[in-house]
Amino acid sequence: MADPLSILFGSNARVKLLRFFLFNPSKEFTFDEISKRARLVRRTARTEISALEKAGVIVRRSMYVLIDGKKKKMKVLGFALNKDFQELQALQTFLFETAPIDGKNLIAHLRKAGVIDFLVVAGVFVREFEQSLDVLIAMKKISQAKIETAIRALESEIGMEIRFALMSSEDLLYRVGMNDKLTRDLFDYKHTILVDRIGVRDELHRGSFRG
Repeated sequence: MADPLSILFGSNARVKLLRFFLFNPSKEFTFDEISKRARLVRRTARTEISALEKAGVIVRRSMYVLIDGKKKKMKVLGFALNKDFQELQALQTFLFETAPIDGKNLIAHLRKAGVIDFLVVAGVFVREFEQSLDVLIAMKKISQAKIETAIRALESEIGMEIRFALMSSEDLLYRVGMNDKLTRDLFDYKHTILVDRIGVRDELHRGSFRG
């Protein structure tokens, strides 16, 4: 079944790029960064960028990037969200509310990475944008590469960076017990625990967290 937004906005690629720019409003990106992070082939990315530029949603910017292996910077063409776009706020709100940013979608992406012992979401998943972490994952057998692949795939769908931390289940329980800064900054604020096979909730309730 076709994505209704893809029909409404012309293509799935355009929806991806709209979210990409709208959820990264203060950043500039080169063409290569855009096509790579949105996971679009170059031809498609070029066509959709041109359409968004023509519509006035994005604008061209000159930006400087480091040359590989050197300290010198090179001036290149970049693209950024046009903050003067008349319907910017309405479009941003609509696309965020319809983005697949939810726990079920995250779990579906992480399923192939191995057995998740603990999973909690915060930040963008609970509409708290000032938090420094969006996802915390704990596993007995850590698979960093598989977790990163799953997270990057979800990022390409929603068009925004997901800040995540991955650690062993033993390390997480130790950190919670020690009331360390990372876990305190996460659990003392709005969050949702999606998976808990190791008793983190019990540990939190024995401490001072609002878990």
